Amino acid sequence: MLLVAYCSLLLGCGGGGQQTASSSPDIMIAISPSTANILAGQSQQMVATITGTSNNQVAWSVNGLAGGNPALGTVSTSGLYLAPASIPAGGTVSLAAVSVADASKAATAVITIHDSIALTPTSATVAIGSTQQFTATVNGLGSSAVQWMVNGIAGGNAATGIITLEGVYAAPAVVPTSSVLVAAVDVSDSQASANASVTVVNPAVLAARTQWLAGIGEAAASYGCTDISVQQGSSESIADAVNRFGLTAGDGACLILWPISTDPDSIRYSLAWGGTVDGKQILYVSDVGRMRIWNSLEVASY
Repeated sequence: MLLVAYCSLLLGCGGGGQQTASSSPDIMIAISPSTANILAGQSQQMVATITGTSNNQVAWSVNGLAGGNPALGTVSTSGLYLAPASIPAGGTVSLAAVSVADASKAATAVITIHDSIALTPTSATVAIGSTQQFTATVNGLGSSAVQWMVNGIAGGNAATGIITLEGVYAAPAVVPTSSVLVAAVDVSDSQASANASVTVVNPAVLAARTQWLAGIGEAAASYGCTDISVQQGSSESIADAVNRFGLTAGDGACLILWPISTDPDSIRYSLAWGGTVDGKQILYVSDVGRMRIWNSLEVASY
């Protein structure tokens, strides 16, 4: 009897009495994405999926801090993570989603934060032999902690242009055969970079083209041309331009061709008009020095 009374006082000894709370083994949490790479100041939507309970609420934290902070980045109750303006120590943070129904159930994701780089200007037209200043900002601030490249080559070269440590691009002496891309790459993080496109031009060529186009109206009128909207692109072959013209041109349309020669001393521009004569598709071609009739079979000078 004494033993029974003693056990009764301790609320135990076998079956009844007060029980301690335990975890719910069926609850599972997953975060998507489990890893992510974003730029400083950018956001990433995280999604927590819970199974094993009807309570789908989670509490979000960054490096163990509920909701995060400006240094680590913040996360909203809906899982939207906003990276800090500057990269935190180590370059990564850990986001956790903890089940509200059972605090012992959680999942984590790792976010890697990279510098955000921007270039000014983002595109430029530069005359041969001339220069263009580019400015790089890292995380919104001016910075010299970048490596400058031209078409993937550090500092560039004579064929596509060179660029100084201060971001001054010097165009080559002749127009490059390929497109030009200036890039600023973060010296501490090669995944962080920004590009700007550069168009290198020959002023003499542009002047000659402008002069020729100024007289296009009179030349076009002599051939009955009323539409000169189709023009050969600067990097487009004559064959491709003619093909595009044939697919898009309507009645009275002309095709403006680029220089027959890129030599500034002998630049000639051409005007072509498409039509059908005696069942043959022909192009009348006019340049500064002479006139010709051209079809796919023969060329006759006039």
